[in-house]
Amino acid sequence: MSAGAAFAQSGVALAPELTAAEQQLVNGSRAAIIAAGISPKYFDAHFSLARVINTTGDRRVVWRFKVNEYEATVNDAVGSYTDEKGRRVNVHSVGGLLTTAHDITKTIPRTRAERAMRACIGEHGAGAVVYQASGSPPRASLVFTAVSVPKPEKPVEHPAPTPQATPLAGEGARQSDTIRQGGKRKPPLFIGSVDLETGRCVKGVAQVGSPQPGAEKYDQPRP
Repeated sequence: MSAGAAFAQSGVALAPELTAAEQQLVNGSRAAIIAAGISPKYFDAHFSLARVINTTGDRRVVWRFKVNEYEATVNDAVGSYTDEKGRRVNVHSVGGLLTTAHDITKTIPRTRAERAMRACIGEHGAGAVVYQASGSPPRASLVFTAVSVPKPEKPVEHPAPTPQATPLAGEGARQSDTIRQGGKRKPPLFIGSVDLETGRCVKGVAQVGSPQPGAEKYDQPRP
């Protein structure tokens, strides 16, 4: 029995046109995810192969991870090194990305996740579901992330100009040199991350441009 056929019997449907090198990447990626803490039975039920790339500058295995009503993409970038015997050894990044993984079975409904996000950061964009290590210490989690939508700015009302006495010669130039147009600092945008197992939301500040003084006070996890 070939390596591809043996792997296919584990429950993961693979494309028959995979080369031996691609099949090796897939096998190694599956093993790395299982080593992170996922049980083989859970992996075969919830992970499916989306794509495998094996070129000189890009070696990756992409998985689709589905649990209940959620789906996330897991990208495993594959590097390598040469051991003391001159053999090429693959290194799978997914092992570090999914630190202390576990079999996720129960998740909160999407409607509850949306409510938690609005309570956390207010109105927000569409967001995305990701599967990655989060928290402290890091733990592989299924997370709903989104960025807040800025509130529309109110139009600025400029008061009518007050009549001024005609300045003396040379005086007007000196006064105009001291006038500066003050810019209004925009409020920061917030990033929310809702754990889809617990419903807990962590709130952070989305960095755009130069750091804003005092913005770190918003970087507080929601209890």
